[in-house]
Amino acid sequence: MAKRWTTLGRDLFLYRDSCNVYLLRDGERAIAVDFGTGAWLDDLADLGVATVDHVVLTHAHRDQLCGLYRGRRGDFAVHAPAGERDLLTSGTLADFWRHYQRNGCPTSYAAPRLPLADVAFDLAADSETLVGPARFCAIATPGHTAGALSYIVEWRDRQLAFCGDAVHADGTVHQPYHLEWDHWTPGGALAAWHGLERLGYCGFDLLLPAHGPTVSKRARQAVHRTAKNLLAFIRAKGSVCAGAKNRWLDSEPLACGARQILPDLYQFGSNSYLLVSRKAGGLVVDPQRPDIDQLAPLLRQIGLDRIAATTATHYHCDHADALDEVRRQYRAAVWLHPWVAEPLADRDRYDLPWLTPESIAPDRLLPAEGVFRFGEYRFRIRPFPGQTWWHCAFDTEIAGRRVLFSGDNFQPPTRWNGSGGFCAFNGSRFEQGFARSAQAALDIDPDIVCNGHRIAYLFSAAHYRRILRWSERAEKAVRALCPESDIDYDCRALRFEPFVNRARPGARLQLKLVSRNRSATTRALEAAIAAPEDWRSDMPRRRATIPAHSERALALALRIPRNAAPGRHLVAADCTLDGRFLAEACVALIDIT
Repeated sequence: MAKRWTTLGRDLFLYRDSCNVYLLRDGERAIAVDFGTGAWLDDLADLGVATVDHVVLTHAHRDQLCGLYRGRRGDFAVHAPAGERDLLTSGTLADFWRHYQRNGCPTSYAAPRLPLADVAFDLAADSETLVGPARFCAIATPGHTAGALSYIVEWRDRQLAFCGDAVHADGTVHQPYHLEWDHWTPGGALAAWHGLERLGYCGFDLLLPAHGPTVSKRARQAVHRTAKNLLAFIRAKGSVCAGAKNRWLDSEPLACGARQILPDLYQFGSNSYLLVSRKAGGLVVDPQRPDIDQLAPLLRQIGLDRIAATTATHYHCDHADALDEVRRQYRAAVWLHPWVAEPLADRDRYDLPWLTPESIAPDRLLPAEGVFRFGEYRFRIRPFPGQTWWHCAFDTEIAGRRVLFSGDNFQPPTRWNGSGGFCAFNGSRFEQGFARSAQAALDIDPDIVCNGHRIAYLFSAAHYRRILRWSERAEKAVRALCPESDIDYDCRALRFEPFVNRARPGARLQLKLVSRNRSATTRALEAAIAAPEDWRSDMPRRRATIPAHSERALALALRIPRNAAPGRHLVAADCTLDGRFLAEACVALIDIT
């Protein structure tokens, strides 16, 4: 028997492709659960299988099915969950990628590059479907995708549970960031937990996940442990400051619609602030486009005729998309913290949520950590990661009060979950992020915290000490879900830079594949480009070692055909990391003009 096949029982086999592919053998015929790259088709003869009649998919992620659009499609029928139709059908998948990055978290973090043809979307939750000689009893186990299913199948006198990526093993979930359907609520994790509750009620002999080891001993307990760990993750998303009390700051409404926080400090619109310097003019903090129309009436009411500078606490569009507009309308200089400037100056570089529609170049880079002045005001500035990594905060004394401008990290307990939320796609971290920033706030000990979304409140050290304790619990909850510590929570461990590329037909395109190693050991990486048909890579395969706690970039190149159609195309990176194959581990968008 070939080494690639593992016998799990009578007429039941496992092939470790880009995902676990399971084969149910019935004489010379077979049914496959999930597909991967399709490399396993070359080894069917080792099992005495002549024909695959059916392929059953658990969910619509690239690593589960990419071979089906990369030339390995055979005469077999493909069955998919009914709820995955939009991710597999030509028009809706094209819309997904065409509108990608328009707003916040995408509906899938690993959507297929290309659609599938001739798919039967005949598998639905709480129903039974005969697929050849096997009855697939479907249970909704959303999480990795909203439409994901698990299947209970009786085969050769055993009950099998094909669970996709609902469970990995030992209470973990493969790449748990897929459960974060938005940037702050536990909605995806709650759906995943409920699915595991349903699955755990069923009796079965063997748990067969899409990644990780199969589980034959205490298989149901593995599901229960994962559900328990999911609950801790859900609770971490509940509140960063449980038990804290609101300490809202009263402000004075003005006739123009703005509010006066302190003498010379005003809040207008949803997120924006104006600080007035008698020496320098106005400083606008966190300008967003819906707020800008309210700035001119405020200036008229207070008799100010000059805006000298504008800045942002973080790169999100609702705090930064009007920086250029303030610069154009008022001839103001754009001042940015280096971390905030990174995704703003080149909005195509990273795959991030809530990007501004256009890149915004700063006129001045502020210190990463240090002091800057605006008129009579002396500001202290520092990185302030939390809701997102690309975040800063700055404080100064205004009318005898120490004021901290801190964006979206820490809100009163009744607003959202006491923060702007955490999710891996937004670059959230705990000890290096939320805890670092909460400690910075404690060290500053401000009187007033001015945040976005019309929030100004009185600082309480007890409130921020609660955040420190929460951060420790939240990081522990995330680590408990990850098969490899918190490495699996890093959705940019492998990424293309830039993420969005523009090219013409016939051009040679330079790409950079970046690998981030957050582990304590050196890792070995091999990578090659997976491109549309007729596109050719000048560098078929590259190799690198990535030292512990560091990043390394591999240069890759691609020749675009002269007849390439205008529009959006996708390329992917097939990676082997420490011997583990990761098909289409990340993608880049190529816009052909």
